[in-house]
Amino acid sequence: MLSRLKDADKFGKTLIRMLRMILQAHPPTFLGLILLTALQALTPLASAWVTKLLFDLLALVLQGNPSVDLWSDLIFLLLVQGAIFIIGQVCVSSTMYLNNELGRKLAVLTETSVYRKISSFSGIGYFENPEFYDTIRLASQAAQFGPLQSLGILTGLFQSIITIFTFLALLLAFNPFLAMLVFLAALPQLWLQLKFSRQRYGLAFDLSPDERRTFYISYLLSAVETAKEIRLFGLAEYLLDNLRALYHKIHQARRRQELHELQWKLALETLSSSTFAVAFGVVAIQAFAKRMSLGDITLYINAMRSLQEGLSSMFSAIAGINEQILFFTEYDRLMELPQPIPINHSSRPVPKLSHGIEFRKVSFRYGENQSWVLHNLNLFIPANKTLALVGSNGAGKTTLVKLLARLYDPTEGEILWDGVDIREFDTDELRRNIGMILQDFVRYAFTAQENIGFGQISRISDLARIKRSAEIAGIHPMIENLPHGYQTLLSHAFGENGSGADLSGGEWQKIALARLFMRQADMLILDEPTAALDAQAEYEIYNRFTELVEGRACLLISHRFSTVRMADMVAVLENGSISEYGIHNDLLARGGAYARLYHMQADRYRVS
Repeated sequence: MLSRLKDADKFGKTLIRMLRMILQAHPPTFLGLILLTALQALTPLASAWVTKLLFDLLALVLQGNPSVDLWSDLIFLLLVQGAIFIIGQVCVSSTMYLNNELGRKLAVLTETSVYRKISSFSGIGYFENPEFYDTIRLASQAAQFGPLQSLGILTGLFQSIITIFTFLALLLAFNPFLAMLVFLAALPQLWLQLKFSRQRYGLAFDLSPDERRTFYISYLLSAVETAKEIRLFGLAEYLLDNLRALYHKIHQARRRQELHELQWKLALETLSSSTFAVAFGVVAIQAFAKRMSLGDITLYINAMRSLQEGLSSMFSAIAGINEQILFFTEYDRLMELPQPIPINHSSRPVPKLSHGIEFRKVSFRYGENQSWVLHNLNLFIPANKTLALVGSNGAGKTTLVKLLARLYDPTEGEILWDGVDIREFDTDELRRNIGMILQDFVRYAFTAQENIGFGQISRISDLARIKRSAEIAGIHPMIENLPHGYQTLLSHAFGENGSGADLSGGEWQKIALARLFMRQADMLILDEPTAALDAQAEYEIYNRFTELVEGRACLLISHRFSTVRMADMVAVLENGSISEYGIHNDLLARGGAYARLYHMQADRYRVS
């Protein structure tokens, strides 16, 4: 956290970027806001001056001055004061509207940029780092609320500066000592506000992991995906106790900070009030000496109070801007993160796979201080063939898939596509040539058409192709029977009047398979593709498997040997490397790890 505060000290660049972003959101609105703020800042001085004239008029009347046309002068001054009041109120309302309008445009601009940046990361290394999620949360918070709050603070600061200069000039003309006394008495507030802003930023960063955990527990208590298990295991009270403990910890930390601030603020307010009392005494002495009129007295008292309030507002605004900039450094930090894997925007096309994919002496670990997941691994996936990858949990199968899809790069070694290192290809084009269904595939709360069309986003409107993919996966008849067919939302979370639909695990697996078949890829990766299917559905997939993968290389990962037997070749992954490679019957005859795993599973189906 200290390193973050040191980075945040260099906030000039961040402030300029924030101001440029505010201007970029909508220049006419920004200009109108500045003009209205300037006009609003001048109304207190105008009002104070008219008040002075009113009191001077009253003094002349009390003195019995016959030259005063009381009613005409009084009506004129009251009309002017009323006009100033109306102008001030119009400025306040209009400024509020323009501030909100510009804030909304800013929020859209900055928040979409956050998620565009997150989506731009070609690899997924950051997503497995807990600190990255703290950066995302703080950056999203800064993007969503920072510009709007900063805009309000900046306009308030601009208004305060105008107010301060006008009343300071007035007081300097009356009594320079008095003006400097009020000004200097307010300076400690600036130092204190800046100190508090840094402390609040540090506290927000320290509490971020706990706050993320409260969001997670809240999700567990309210999500449809977890509702059944929470009730079956009676977890609600346990989770609520955890939630209460986290809230208590967060609230205690914030309470300590706020009490610390309160003590200092009370001391400063005492100093401020004492200063005003001294200044008031100076004005009173001048009044008793008959060196000023009744109107002058009200004018200078209003000037002192307005200057004091203006300085307080200005210093609070400066501290507020400092705090927003501190938080906005998290937005900058996210925006400046480099790609987790080197991106090659090569024009070299990815050739149609004719020979195969080779892992050559590949080793990988997730961090320098972590153990090796894969070590000196050699593996060949021939073109137009299916290779089954078998291994126990934690053997490294999922890591191997991540490397093949270039979600990570090997720590050592290389992965070759027809003899060419895949790092030499454009990453997006490489992935367009790879179709993948993962074990933890996403169940999108979108329509059936979109859920399947996501497999080839450029063809998401091609309903004929989507239906063909659904037919291949065996899910087309079920979709046709949904309330709105392919336009049915596959979730009850957003469907109106019961228009959504919930699918079973097996049906979702078929949706994921259909999504896979949307992509005309040379390489297919199927991670437990039949895990949620019933025996009949798996049998249908088995009978059509050769047709489904025809003309493509396929990497098949499964713990079910009924699925593994669909493959042409089998590789066994043990201790981070390939221990066995061959066809099913040969590996059984060899009596090694594959045979042991196969017979272990087969024994469960034998009748004694």
